[in-house]
Amino acid sequence: MMTNRMILLVPALALAACGRSPEPAAEPAEADRAAAAEALNVVDGNAAKSAIPAVVPLPKDQAELDRMILAGYTPHGSHLHPPGVKECPLAQGSEAVM
Repeated sequence: MMTNRMILLVPALALAACGRSPEPAAEPAEADRAAAAEALNVVDGNAAKSAIPAVVPLPKDQAELDRMILAGYTPHGSHLHPPGVKECPLAQGSEAVM
């Protein structure tokens, strides 16, 4: 008897929920939009300051050098290049980073 009521109750609730129109979302205030734009500008400014340098000096510790090479750093002369760097700013002529 109880399961019959549950079987009838579940579809009735589903139909009632589907029949309702969604409530319109409130538009953010102009001050909120300005604050969001300001926050994005601050984030973009910090991203430029925290960019990975194209040249990293060789570490004195051989174990640290090995870890950096395993992490993707490329040895190049007396310095290292982080992963993704294809050209050396210290290179003379058309020397490429391999």
